[in-house]
Amino acid sequence: MWRRPVCISRAIGLLKLALLALVVIDLAHLAYEYRLKAYVFSFLSSKFTVPSVAGSPNVCENSSWWFTLNGTGPEPWQHILKEEEEFPLAYTIMAFERPDQVWRLLRSIYRPQNYYCIHFDKKSPELYKKWLHRKVAVCIPSEVSKNVFFISSISVYHSYMSVLEADLACMRALWQLPKKGPESKAPPWKYLINLTGQEFPLKNNLELIRILNVLNNANLIQQEKFFYMRRAWRDPPHGLQLHKGAVHVVVTWDFINFLFTDQRVKDLLDYLPEVDIPDEALFSTVNHNAILNAPGNFPYGDEVYRNGGFYVNRWKHFFPEECSGVWRHSVCIFDLYGMRPLFTPDSPYLFVNKFVMHINAPVLDVTERWFYNWQEWYYRHVDQNVTNLDFFRNLPQVQYQLSRVNQENKKVN
Repeated sequence: MWRRPVCISRAIGLLKLALLALVVIDLAHLAYEYRLKAYVFSFLSSKFTVPSVAGSPNVCENSSWWFTLNGTGPEPWQHILKEEEEFPLAYTIMAFERPDQVWRLLRSIYRPQNYYCIHFDKKSPELYKKWLHRKVAVCIPSEVSKNVFFISSISVYHSYMSVLEADLACMRALWQLPKKGPESKAPPWKYLINLTGQEFPLKNNLELIRILNVLNNANLIQQEKFFYMRRAWRDPPHGLQLHKGAVHVVVTWDFINFLFTDQRVKDLLDYLPEVDIPDEALFSTVNHNAILNAPGNFPYGDEVYRNGGFYVNRWKHFFPEECSGVWRHSVCIFDLYGMRPLFTPDSPYLFVNKFVMHINAPVLDVTERWFYNWQEWYYRHVDQNVTNLDFFRNLPQVQYQLSRVNQENKKVN
């Protein structure tokens, strides 16, 4: 009877052990990448390192006229216009590091009539959170800064449900703000924009509200050409089709109200932990499923967005798009050359993503200087029509909302 040589048996055994070791190493890498890495970072940061922060929280390097109680400054052009006061915005900011960078973002988008919710990752060092709290307290008068809220309730892990949960926690806090106007029926804000601490605006507040004012209450939510990998063994609830899109959105108060009050959306939220990257599924799925009929929706996204067009919320490049800077987690970290198309009034993009301070801090410095120079010019020439509002009026989702309004008016008449 033939027997396998001992050397071959040993080789097969070693091969099995090697394959098993590779599997264990791969699993360990995934665990480190998505869980242990965060705990290690948090522990080492709090015990052995000084937070990477530039500047003192007790010093306001640049005074800002829009931080004052009545939103005015010494120059005649330094004042908040009535059209801004009548169009308040809400922002969520997801942050996990560099509170000084988060402050630069907050300062650029701050107005007394707007509302801001900052969620700092629960795993982040307490020194980061205290630094930002102190900076806001020192640089914004207390009677004005009541519109800035801080939350740090969720440990956020990339590509997991916690990313969405943190954003929704801030959205809920802003949604629950008391209403205004006669009989307290008017929502406290018109549109909500969600940001991360590594982004920066390309439009000042006045320019931004003029853009949003022509949207006919449409949402700006991306939908990629339909595809979605899901681990779930069951189909989405209520016959919904999953859609993938960027987590960055510009949505109306009515849309946020729909998210938190519609039972079908609640059932979808219960289902989303079973899919890959749930934060990229919620908003696009709700906005582009006709059967939900969400406020500001657009059920034809698959046709329009299949080539990535009409998505202006962010200037953000994913691999393998063109990138003259460096790649980090498949996202382009821009250099100045890559930012050139943005430094013009003709650019439709609202924000840029992203700035990583140890990679492209000088690019943020230049972008920030350009932003404030452009903002000053814009406020000095408020009557000049330099923003291409027709671009936004002609967006397909805006035209769709306009047609809906016209049809409803015909039914009433």
